Amino acid sequence: MRFTRYYSKLIRTQGLPHLCVDQHARLMNIISLEGRLAELENLKKSMKDSDRHYQFDVRIYRVQLQLKGLTGDQFPKEVMHHMVYLSETTG
Repeated sequence: MRFTRYYSKLIRTQGLPHLCVDQHARLMNIISLEGRLAELENLKKSMKDSDRHYQFDVRIYRVQLQLKGLTGDQFPKEVMHHMVYLSETTG
């Protein structure tokens, strides 16, 4: 949930970033995927049947791939700066 925590702190300290619609949608997708990833990891931990762990591993891997596709596997600060830059140049 590193992007979610970073964005939350960013809003509290600097206010809402000025993002175009596409970048705002990207940000919401990142936050949503982080929430889904955390939920899957918690469900996997709570499962007593270790045979089902594989199913969760597959789902977790797919969500991680989607998240990497949106973030480029970069730090939240770098992604946010790039999103603001793209918003300024396309807006």
